[in-house]
Amino acid sequence: MESQNMTMMHSAGPIQPPPREGGGPHPNRRGNRKGHGPLHGNLPTERLSLGEEAKLLYSQEMASMPSKTPVSVLQELLSRRGITPKYELVQIEGAIHEPIFRYRVFLNNDLVATGTGRSKKDAKHSAAKNLLDLLVGKVTPEQANQTNGTPGAADITNQVVTSFDDKVMGNPIGWLQEMCMSRRWPPPFYEMEHEEGLPHERQFTIACHVLKFREIGTGKSKKLAKRMAAHKMWQSLQDLPVEGNNLPSTFASDEELATKLGSSAENRYSGLKDTKITKLGNQQSHKVSQFHKTLKNSVGKKLADLQTLSFNAKDFNFVQFLQEIASEQSFEVTYVDIEEKTLTNRHQCLVQLSTLPVAVCYGTGKTPKEAKGSAAHHALEYLKIMTKK
Repeated sequence: MESQNMTMMHSAGPIQPPPREGGGPHPNRRGNRKGHGPLHGNLPTERLSLGEEAKLLYSQEMASMPSKTPVSVLQELLSRRGITPKYELVQIEGAIHEPIFRYRVFLNNDLVATGTGRSKKDAKHSAAKNLLDLLVGKVTPEQANQTNGTPGAADITNQVVTSFDDKVMGNPIGWLQEMCMSRRWPPPFYEMEHEEGLPHERQFTIACHVLKFREIGTGKSKKLAKRMAAHKMWQSLQDLPVEGNNLPSTFASDEELATKLGSSAENRYSGLKDTKITKLGNQQSHKVSQFHKTLKNSVGKKLADLQTLSFNAKDFNFVQFLQEIASEQSFEVTYVDIEEKTLTNRHQCLVQLSTLPVAVCYGTGKTPKEAKGSAAHHALEYLKIMTKK
């Protein structure tokens, strides 16, 4: 009898501990150790859909840690399921100095969202926030792919590719120009290599030059070929090591660089040789001569002060004094700020005097204000020479 009872106990398996009050799992169970228990209360993630878990995590994280970014919340949510969200830059629009970035984040064809921002980081956060809103059901797929009424990501891609038909997004010509400016290089220049094909199927080839580098672009129009060449050059220069004075280390000497810059300028302005410049006729020449005589005979206190004035004083206000002469002599002064900086990273400005003929003077400076003062200074020097008795 005793052996029979022993056999029955063995066949029934190990003795189980009595259940706890409330029906919860026993604290000694392996599956309930710290760090291995069910997430979010008594609901394990395996029993939750992605949307349900997103609602739970999103509400908890935003309430307990409002400083968490949408990108980090989305990453935490998906990492538990072994999923990695993919971000891609869809478009860069706007002015060069005020770009607007558009990013797309997607898990699959159905879960896609886009976002925009003044920086790539802001655009990524915006896209992640829209995808989280899509997962929790706050927005529809169409709304998740719109930002402030702008087209969705798929529409954006189609617009960019269709309008240019070259699979190159954004503004590669502007990006390359900005890169050269930031590295204090001469601006890129483009030259037509050749064109071929039937009149309705023309194929253009344009070369892009930056220093000693050269890239070729082809397209169905000159604009498309230029964009492609700029895109290739921009990509090839992305990882270029820069040393010393922000010039590539591939130049063997300063002489080689000077030669290259000289040849670049020669190529850039070679077309001027064939340009026909209208010459002054007898009547125009007489007007110019008459203007010079009139200017020399002009009288006025400010104009007289100009001849005896020294421009070496640091606090001298060239802009104000030029305006005083303009008011006295009845001509207008117009300043034009040049957006591009010089190779030495200085601001540029032109000043135009509405005289006959029109006089234009140029100035540079560390700041736009300093460049304007320099232009006014040169205009005063011009007037000083022209009015010298």
